[in-house]
Amino acid sequence: MTSLDDRSRYASVTAGARVFALLMLALPVAVNGTIGPILSVVLLAAVWLAAVFVEGFARVPIMPALVIEASLVTLLAALTLAESPVLLPALGVPLFVAGLVRGSRGLLEVLGAEAMVLVATTVPNDRIRVEVDLVSTVFTWLMVGVGLGAIGAVVHNLKGEESSTAGSYREARSLITRLLDLSGDLVDGLDPLSIAQNIIDLSKEEVPISGAVVFTRDERGITPLLEGDVRVDHTLRDGLVTQVFRGGRAVVQGSDLAFPLLTEAGVIGVVQATMHPAFGQPKTATLAALNHLSQRLGPEAVQLDTALLFASIQADATSEERQRLARDLHDGIAQDLAAFGYLIDGVEDLADSPEQQEAAQELRDELSRVVTELRRSIFGLRNEAASELSLGESVRAMAEHITSRTGLPIDITLDEDETRLRSDVETELLRIVQEGMNNAVKHARASRIRVACVVHPPYARVRVIDNGRGLQESRDDSHGLRIMRERARRIGGSLELRNRDGRPGTELSVELNRASRPKHLANTTEWEA
Repeated sequence: MTSLDDRSRYASVTAGARVFALLMLALPVAVNGTIGPILSVVLLAAVWLAAVFVEGFARVPIMPALVIEASLVTLLAALTLAESPVLLPALGVPLFVAGLVRGSRGLLEVLGAEAMVLVATTVPNDRIRVEVDLVSTVFTWLMVGVGLGAIGAVVHNLKGEESSTAGSYREARSLITRLLDLSGDLVDGLDPLSIAQNIIDLSKEEVPISGAVVFTRDERGITPLLEGDVRVDHTLRDGLVTQVFRGGRAVVQGSDLAFPLLTEAGVIGVVQATMHPAFGQPKTATLAALNHLSQRLGPEAVQLDTALLFASIQADATSEERQRLARDLHDGIAQDLAAFGYLIDGVEDLADSPEQQEAAQELRDELSRVVTELRRSIFGLRNEAASELSLGESVRAMAEHITSRTGLPIDITLDEDETRLRSDVETELLRIVQEGMNNAVKHARASRIRVACVVHPPYARVRVIDNGRGLQESRDDSHGLRIMRERARRIGGSLELRNRDGRPGTELSVELNRASRPKHLANTTEWEA
């Protein structure tokens, strides 16, 4: 349906088309001097004046008005055919207006109306001799009108796309503004971890559980939020949690239980926990209590669902910005630095003394160092932890990139479960590992690096070990270390950077949810380098 905005957008163009056509027709009619065509032009002017007037009323449907206008214009042109075909060019104006205002659909409707009026007017009229020349002339002007209408339809479609895009941005801006206005009223904010912890605390007040983990589901499958104090048995998780996600009801197996977090959209999360050993309530009563608890936690489930959606929007925006920044760096600064390197090579070739050659070489070495750092930054920006690469695969790709640039061997040990961490958690861990490997290359003067990565959600641990010269006094309070600690704190992890006991080198370790460490890793010596 064509709105008043559509009409007003094209009002000046359609009015101008009618005025131009009227002036173009008036001159030959005046020269001809025949009373019939002159009267028809006067009536045509009245029809188009009324059409312009009607376009200003939103309540008048646009297509019936255009069909009536086209029919009247065609009738006036047909009535003058017995004397002269001078008004036939007027047939193109309604076609152009219809295509511009309503697109191809309007063009076809008006064309059909004009064709029917022409046939109904000329065939029964004995004064009009239907000959080849007349049919050819009528067909020619109709096709000219169709061409003008097609141009109008293209313009209409382009404007429609622009309007739709602009409207989408306006709607998005309105929604974001409303979200910012509402965020001040959100008591628990939009942090999924804080809301999940609040859900666990409220659950413990209602049911005697000794630990809990909140699971959510995204495009990667079932993902644990990194809050809770219970060891996660993967077989149990795959059974209990998956069953609750599918059925939307609480499940109890022995001392282990799981119950859903429900919103109007369905199950948005599942709490898996262990029942306190001293609790001897029958299974049916426990299930009833858990299902009642699911209903009680409805508001908190809505909070968690909103926070997860907001976090997803933030992650998408951050990823797009990283990719854009990487492209800008690669296509801009990196290319300029490469060109600058060629200039330095030329200066070195033209040097007249050993001192000048040495200075040029030092400048070239410094530029090479800057270019290497820039390439690392670009690779880091592009190698965002994404759905197609797990944390371990991303770490391996980053290590291969560093090795290709420096020749320094990096050994990778991976122990990953099929279930993945949340994307924001993987991203922070990847950045910590990246900083650790870069520090080993730049500052530790290491000849070998080892990275061990264990991921069994919600538990995760990553270590970066080198055989370099160890921590220096100036490194403990370095900017890079502070950023790594901040990253670990954001995801609820603990970070440690220390010299290795009795061995050369340093060890960087970050661990998440130590209480949830799988049993098969409890006594392992895998961590020793």
